[in-house]
Amino acid sequence: MNIVRTEGVVLRYTNFKEADRMLTVFSPDRGKMQVLSRGCRKPSSRLLAASQIFCYADYVFIKSKEIYIATQAEVKNSFYNIRNDVERLAYGTYILNLTEEAVNYEEGNFRLFYILLHTLSYLAYGEVSPEDITHIFELKLIDVLGYRPVLDRCVVCGDKPESNPLFFSASQGGIICPQCNNDIKDGYTIHRSTLQTMRYILDVDIRRLGGLKFSQLVRDELDSILSYYLSHRLEKTIKARQFINQLKCGG
Repeated sequence: MNIVRTEGVVLRYTNFKEADRMLTVFSPDRGKMQVLSRGCRKPSSRLLAASQIFCYADYVFIKSKEIYIATQAEVKNSFYNIRNDVERLAYGTYILNLTEEAVNYEEGNFRLFYILLHTLSYLAYGEVSPEDITHIFELKLIDVLGYRPVLDRCVVCGDKPESNPLFFSASQGGIICPQCNNDIKDGYTIHRSTLQTMRYILDVDIRRLGGLKFSQLVRDELDSILSYYLSHRLEKTIKARQFINQLKCGG
C-alpha cells in the first residue's frame, strides 16, 4: 500500500456520487493531485472540512493508479473569511484557478505554494483590498513561471526611455519606448508609478507586501496589463476573471 503524507491546498472540487468529492489539491512537493474524498459530504465525515476549496491541511492519501484516496486530514487553515464574502470569494477563486493552470501534476513547486499561502492569508484576514492582493499574486506568479517582464529598459531596442508615455507589450515581455511601439502596436500605456510598483512587488518577499496599497491609477493599469499579459502567456482566459469584471461593473 502506497501511503502519501503531504500538506496541500484544495484548488477545486467536483461532487461525485451521493456523498463523495473529487478534489484538485496543490501540494508543495507533489504539485497538482487528483484526490477522491469518499463520504466527505456527510455531516459526520472527518474529511468534510478538509474537502472545501481554499482549505489548507495536512493530508494522508493512498495512491491508487492515477488518483489518490484521502484517508485522513488535519485542517491547518480553512481561510473561511474568503468564502464568507462575495468579493473575496471572486478574487480567491481566480487565484486558485490561476494556480491550477500554473501547476503540473506530480511536479512540486515550493515557491509558488509559499506565495499562495501568504496570498490567501492576506485575502482572508488582511485589510488591503482583494484586488490589490490579487495583482501582487499575479506578478509573483508571472515571475515563478519564468515570464518576469523587462521593466528597466525598452525590451526591443534596449534604450532606457526618459520621456513619457511608456508602453507595456505582452508579446515582447516588457516595456517598450514610443518609437518601438509604433512598430509593435500592442503596447498598453503605463505610467512610471505603475512601473515602480511592479518592480517593487517583484523584488520584495511577499511577507512584506501585505500592507501595500495602490493608487487608483496604478490599480487600473495593473488590472489591464496583468490580465492581458497572463492571458497571452497562458494562452487562455481564466473564467473566474469574467465574474470579477461583472462585479466591478455592478453585477
